[in-house]
Amino acid sequence: MSYPPMRRSIGALVLFLATAAAHAAQTTCPPLGELPAYQLREDGLRLRNHDMHRFPVADPDIGVAWKEVAGRYCQAIYVPKDDDAPMSDLEIQENYRAQMRALGATVLNTDQNSSSARFDKDGVKTWFHTWSQENLIEVTVVREQSAAQVLTAPGASDYRLFGHMPGYVADKPERRNFDEATLRVRDGDDEREVTVQGARFSVAYRADERTPATADADIHANYQAAVKKLGGEVLYTDPNWTSARFVDNGQVVWLKLYSQETLIELTVIEEKPFQASITPPQADALRAALDKDGRVALYVNFDFAKATLKPDAQPVIEQVAAMLQADPALRLSIEGHTDDIGGAEANRTLSQQRAQGVVAALAAKGIAAERLSAAGFGADKPLAGNDSSEGRAKNRRVELVRR
Repeated sequence: MSYPPMRRSIGALVLFLATAAAHAAQTTCPPLGELPAYQLREDGLRLRNHDMHRFPVADPDIGVAWKEVAGRYCQAIYVPKDDDAPMSDLEIQENYRAQMRALGATVLNTDQNSSSARFDKDGVKTWFHTWSQENLIEVTVVREQSAAQVLTAPGASDYRLFGHMPGYVADKPERRNFDEATLRVRDGDDEREVTVQGARFSVAYRADERTPATADADIHANYQAAVKKLGGEVLYTDPNWTSARFVDNGQVVWLKLYSQETLIELTVIEEKPFQASITPPQADALRAALDKDGRVALYVNFDFAKATLKPDAQPVIEQVAAMLQADPALRLSIEGHTDDIGGAEANRTLSQQRAQGVVAALAAKGIAAERLSAAGFGADKPLAGNDSSEGRAKNRRVELVRR
């Protein structure tokens, strides 16, 4: 026989998500209940302030797509009260589907062993997933929401710009004046590894035995938010790894983070900014290079991931303007180039904007706009390999090309 659909109020869900004190007595993931012939397995309840789960969603083109959802997380694992499985998987799933529909949720996918659904109310999305194998039932409920930002202020054992997750204790950090690290980056659907060099800081944090470990999704969400707050970009992420890059006072900084709940390993490389020379190239040297090769590379600094020239670029701009003023017939194409970190289309857009920024700076020095044009090639025309810090620095440039 089928058990009747289980009914719980949505208020119970809100109460569950808001009241941590009830965790000790909790045996379900409200608003989904439990079947009478099953009981919570010992240590079968997993509660997290923030964690991620993949929900199956029916897709007309590929059959089933998987939606990663992060938020307030509960998972309950049930086993039969007796030795024999009292219900088939179909019967188990039909009971949970009936409850999901009774709550007003939209069922997203069903098969013999699983069901998924989503309930939307007051702008909050709550996701349900049940999976069964007769003698085992997994019920997962995630209320979609961002992770609370809980990183501590940086301490003596932390990197100077990041604290650490509460409830973790640092090992002795390791510092090296010059070293390297290999990070994974993603460009669209492609993934690859890059090696970066510079001053290295690394530290491992271990969960204090007196407090529960934090979910990996929560750990990575906190560090990623800290990077974005510094104006940086996340280059790669999966359930256990994060790679990121940002600029601090002109210094390119790379972050590599690994976690496995009870262990967090952080590596930071401060990449030395590339400088072509201490003094800017002079107008006569620029002209000599143009006469010889028809082009010359400039290494001018911009704000990170932006087209805004930094103040230290002005001496270079002044020499380029002086060269153009000395020969009114000279016309130039200003061409922007980047390394290959980040999306190809985004890099082309950024390089175009940076080339236009140099044109605007020269126009401000009195150079007629019709003598100048701008083009951006992103990472399409490298001067060196992008697998090293030195190569990437050579590729991040603006070229003057005779027209």
